[in-house]
Amino acid sequence: MIKKKYVIISILSIVFLSWQYGQMRKTSLQFLDRHGVTHTLSLPEKDRERLFNLMEKLFAEDNFAYTALGSKPLSWACYQKPLPFVDWTTFHDSFRKYHRTLRTGWKTWEKYQHLFPLNSFWIEESERYSGWVSILMINEEQFNAVVNHNKEDFQRELSREITNGYQLLEEAKNSPLMSGVLRSHQALMGIVLGYGKENSWKFLKSCETRKPVGWVWGEMGESLFGQDAEKPLGMSLTEWRLSVDSCPSFAGIPDSEESLALKDDYLQTRQKVLEYYKGKDFLEATLSLLAGHRPEK
Repeated sequence: MIKKKYVIISILSIVFLSWQYGQMRKTSLQFLDRHGVTHTLSLPEKDRERLFNLMEKLFAEDNFAYTALGSKPLSWACYQKPLPFVDWTTFHDSFRKYHRTLRTGWKTWEKYQHLFPLNSFWIEESERYSGWVSILMINEEQFNAVVNHNKEDFQRELSREITNGYQLLEEAKNSPLMSGVLRSHQALMGIVLGYGKENSWKFLKSCETRKPVGWVWGEMGESLFGQDAEKPLGMSLTEWRLSVDSCPSFAGIPDSEESLALKDDYLQTRQKVLEYYKGKDFLEATLSLLAGHRPEK
């Protein structure tokens, strides 16, 4: 019986050590910088896996590719840290897969971030909600343009003179953009997220009156092509997510002139996103975007 016990422990130890070895085994990937020069990055398999999971969440399941390759001014994702302790529910939720993926992925990204000098991709902690961390990606030109176009709204709600959008981004170096500079104002955040002025104010009013507002692409949680759409044979799961999940979905007035224009713009960007990633290694292609590379128009 004792011998059998030691055999089982030995087997488990071998399996664990083999797994550890596999995780630490080095691999390499390549990415392009803004000048089109190819760089090779050597890293452990574990780091590659965590970076892939992070970038898949942000660029395939969220809208970050639409900021990098299109006109979306800002993309925003949040995760919860387990500490500082707030309550047991929040603590438990912080270990859910989504939060864990973003948290461990960003921690891994920080090891290689110095190789990607893109100052428009960063994290910030909320001034209002303890333990919440935001991951942001900014298209500076589009952010500046949308703030300038809606300057009266920003000046009125922030109660101060606003020169342009670049001023707000400069302020974000010393204070969180969303919870500090924009004061967590739902309408202003909706505008810079690329949801449109009318839609953003409509959403804020619905929050205040607790009356639901429509969804530009359909019901909340529904994919761009409907809930019953199936993944084509031969298409990878990541490519499928790029096809049906990455296109921005938001509350608003589905058939308004503003919403129709936004939908048309995002559908055009969606095609650009799919063309960019087609036939490429997803992680390598995403790291190229973060290194400043942009496909030729």
